[in-house]
Amino acid sequence: MTNMQISSRFNQNLYFYLLFASVCSFLFSLFLLQIFVGALSILWIFDKFLEKKKAFGIFAKVIFVFLIVRIISIIFSDYPVESNQAYYKDALFYLGFFSFDFYLKVLNEKRIKVIVYSFAIAAAAAALLGLTRFNLSMVDRAQTFSSGYSTFSSYLLVGFGVLVCLPLNIKKGFLYKSLLLSIIFSAVITSLGRTNIAVIVILFAAGLFLKKINIKETFIIILFTFIISAFSFYNNSIEATARMEAPASLSDRDVLIKGTNDLFLEFQKPLLGYGPRTFKEIFPYKNMLADKGIGSWHNDFIQIFFESGFLGLASFLIIIIVPYYFMIKLLRNNIDKIYKTVLWGVLLGFSGLILSALTAGFIDSPILSIVFAFLISLISGINYVTETMKN
Repeated sequence: MTNMQISSRFNQNLYFYLLFASVCSFLFSLFLLQIFVGALSILWIFDKFLEKKKAFGIFAKVIFVFLIVRIISIIFSDYPVESNQAYYKDALFYLGFFSFDFYLKVLNEKRIKVIVYSFAIAAAAAALLGLTRFNLSMVDRAQTFSSGYSTFSSYLLVGFGVLVCLPLNIKKGFLYKSLLLSIIFSAVITSLGRTNIAVIVILFAAGLFLKKINIKETFIIILFTFIISAFSFYNNSIEATARMEAPASLSDRDVLIKGTNDLFLEFQKPLLGYGPRTFKEIFPYKNMLADKGIGSWHNDFIQIFFESGFLGLASFLIIIIVPYYFMIKLLRNNIDKIYKTVLWGVLLGFSGLILSALTAGFIDSPILSIVFAFLISLISGINYVTETMKN
């Protein structure tokens, strides 16, 4: 058992507080998020090589394979100027994952619990900020200062999924939990992303089905969500009215689908794709897009396929499949109660993020990609600790 345990050369308080600061800053300040994750990555770089080697498990291996495929697709890109941007724009995702993965394996159970609860509470706080800005008519769709409404609502799906499964062991904890979930639910509704509203309803239903929320909490959440949302739309109905007047509006998705189909039929680089960040160079119907600022396929699976070909898509699918495999495996076994609670939350939050990627995307987002890295690192850490305890 001793040989399997991982240690760091640095004081535990240092990387614990950097992790804490990172998970609390996702939607409050992109600058601070990059500072905290960057600092944690520097610690990881200078930590003990043998300990990092010990921590380099299956999750790290599949991320590393994806990284290699992406680098190769950059090297052979048809548009090197655009693709070379991925070297520095995506660096924090990989460094963030490897540092999260390492230090979450070093932290004890109590501190991992603090990190997870902090992440969930921070999501509720971000939702409250987004709702406040929406009610004050500072924005037409709920969002914070550091993100657009799409990133905002996708992040909240993760926070909602995690919080649904976390018990608040305080007096009237069920009431506080219901209120926090209602705030997040309302924030997603007022962000007016139709797919993400559908996804959060699915997560809510899943929480009820899995008995992570009871009938009393369900009633309170529905009531509070209705009141908060109705009050918010009373104060700010500009975008909601526009959507009601044109309910069939596809927000350029019909053009994106048409472009996807036509490009697929003449796809000339199926193995490695055209290179990362090449949407604007290869999309055939740019002039038909109402929003000229669109810079992605609004679907991570399609985007990675065109950018990095079959190899990129296969490695990306493995990154998604591996966490699901280990989450299901761990949840079916007799593991620590706290870890099981966290895993149920990560399962719902992770699923919410993956579902949102069908009409949005997280892999190119400087915020959501790090959220993704954090989630799979949590699964990796819990799996490692569980296996260590067995041995």
